[in-house]
Amino acid sequence: MERTMREAGGRPLVIAFISYRCPHCRRFLPILEALCQEMPDVIFKKVDVNASEELRDEYGIESVPDTYLFKNGILSNRIAGADKESLLNSLQFLRN
Repeated sequence: MERTMREAGGRPLVIAFISYRCPHCRRFLPILEALCQEMPDVIFKKVDVNASEELRDEYGIESVPDTYLFKNGILSNRIAGADKESLLNSLQFLRN
């Protein structure tokens, strides 16, 4: 994850912790993919909590989807659940 943060530099970074077995996550994935296409200045990463227990534990993920937003390597916001409106609002703030 540190490498991803370094590569992001000053660009906004969105890390979505998901599980492909989770129905809410499966509904949230197309939203993330669309935003990735619409916002090329933002880096989007997905972390499958079932495949990456170390990151899940490091970030204290207890339920999914759980989305972290960073700017300049600093956590700016955390969004629990598949809340598209909160994600859009946070991205608007980060991109300015």
